[in-house]
Amino acid sequence: MKTEYYDIAIIGAGLAGVSCALSASKGRNLNIALIEGNKVGANKSAPLTFADIVNENDLMDCVRGKYQSFAFHNHRGSRIEYVFKDHPLVLLDYEKACLNIFHQIGEKENSFTFVNHYVRNVSPVGENLTVNLDNEQIINTKVLIDCSGKYIGSSAGKDKRREYFSHPYGAIFSGIQNVRKDLLYFLLPSGAFGNGGGWFYPLNDGRVSFGYATISNSSIMRTEELKNNFYKAVREFEPYSNLLKDAKLESVEKGIIPVTYKKNLVSQNTIFVGDAAGMATNWTCMGIEPAIKYGKLAGRIAAEAILKDDLSILGAFQEAWDDDNKSTYDQFYKNSATFWNENHYFWEWIIKNDLAYLSPVQLLDRIRRNEHLMKKRQIYLRSLKYKVGILIKKDLARPQNIIIE
Repeated sequence: MKTEYYDIAIIGAGLAGVSCALSASKGRNLNIALIEGNKVGANKSAPLTFADIVNENDLMDCVRGKYQSFAFHNHRGSRIEYVFKDHPLVLLDYEKACLNIFHQIGEKENSFTFVNHYVRNVSPVGENLTVNLDNEQIINTKVLIDCSGKYIGSSAGKDKRREYFSHPYGAIFSGIQNVRKDLLYFLLPSGAFGNGGGWFYPLNDGRVSFGYATISNSSIMRTEELKNNFYKAVREFEPYSNLLKDAKLESVEKGIIPVTYKKNLVSQNTIFVGDAAGMATNWTCMGIEPAIKYGKLAGRIAAEAILKDDLSILGAFQEAWDDDNKSTYDQFYKNSATFWNENHYFWEWIIKNDLAYLSPVQLLDRIRRNEHLMKKRQIYLRSLKYKVGILIKKDLARPQNIIIE
C-alpha cells in the first residue's frame, strides 16, 4: 500500500473544502491534499446566500438570481414582504462557484494535490492521522480538515445534544409566466408539506426553484415521503400551485443539511467545517456564508499551526466560532423543537407579532445570524396587544398582506 505524506489534508471539495484549500495554500510552501470521491462541487443546487459574501470572493459570475424583496408566506395565511434598498440576497450556482475557487488553487500553487478518491476511514498514527482511501492508498497528514458534510473523522466532534437535520426536496421548473424576478419567498413550515419550510425562488433565466424541507432527528429519511410532501405542495399551495400547473419539471434538488452545530469543532489534529460541523443557520438553513468564511479561516489557522510547528494553534478556530456564533445559535437551539413542530396558527402569530416588528435590515440579521430574537417580556406584551386588538378589530385575526420598506 502506497503512503503519501502531507502537511494538511482536506476532505470534501464543496465550498468549504475549496475555500479551505485556497486559504491554506496561498503564498505558502506546504504540501496540501484535497480529497474528493466525486467531482468538485458535485452538488448542482442553487442555494440562497448574501450578495456581500459573493462579492468579497469574486463569485458574482456564479449568481443565478438577485433579489430586492424577501417574503414569508404562511399556507392559507398571511404574507409579509421586506423591500430592501439594494439586492442583498442572491442565488448561487454551487457547482460553478466551487470550480471557480478550485481553479484559483491550481493556477497558483504547485504544492497542491487533488486526490479523486473516496475516504474509507481515518485513524491516528503516532502524532499524525492516516486517511485510508478506496484505492488502498494511504494519506498521512499532520492536520486534517473535515469538510465532507458528514462525520468521517474522529467521533470526538460529536456531542450529546439532540441533533436536527433538514431534508430539502424540490425542483427546477421552466415555462412559468408572470413571476416577479426580484422577489423570493420563504414558505413557512407546514404539517402538510414539511416542518422545515419551503422556498419559491425565481432564477435569472426565467425558471424557478420550488420545494419544501422536513426536519428530523435522523440523517436518514425516506425519499418517497419527501417526494409526496413536495408534490402535495405543488398541487395545493396557492398561488404557487397555479403558477406551476403547466410548468415543466426539469430537475430535482434534494439533500441533507445538518442544522445543529457541533460543540467540539477541533479534535485530534482535526478541524470540522461547514456541514460537517453543522454550521448552517438553524432556521433558514443557509450554509454558504459559514462554509466560505470558516473554510478560509480553517485553512489559514491550519497553515499557521504547521509553519510554527504548534498544533495548539488549531484551538483558535474553536474560539473564533464560539465568539461569533455560540450565543445566537444556542438561543435558537433551545426553541428549535417548538419552531419545527408548530401549526399554521403559530406561524400566523409569528408573522404578526414577531416578523412584523423587524425592519428589512433586522430581517437580514435574523436570517443571517439568528439575531433580534424576541425576549420573554416582548412575547408577553405583544401577545397581550394582539389579543386586545382582535377583540377591538376582528379583521386582525384574518390573513394579511404586510409590506415593510
